[in-house]
Amino acid sequence: MTERRLLAILALLLALIGGTLVIVGAFDFPSSGNPSLEFLARRAFEAALGIAAILGGVSIFRGRMAVGGLVTLVIGIALIILGAALLEAVLIIVGGVLGVVGAEVRR
Repeated sequence: MTERRLLAILALLLALIGGTLVIVGAFDFPSSGNPSLEFLARRAFEAALGIAAILGGVSIFRGRMAVGGLVTLVIGIALIILGAALLEAVLIIVGGVLGVVGAEVRR
């Protein structure tokens, strides 16, 4: 197994775990009261970012490491700006960094 493939597998796993945790967190609704439309829209956006993070990890694994790495980096930064999923965002960012680094590893 080459270093490039190992970095791709690690980046995929980190993006997959982070994206899954974001999606699960987006479906955690409060038990008191009715959620507002803004709350629902924000949670839907978080779920969409989680799905995009998983797809970015798949893109890294399938060979487009630079593009997938940049996508996951942008998604992780967006999640940090939203302030909803900090640990998950860090996992996604680390996966993106591994994707970008893996793109530069010699074959």
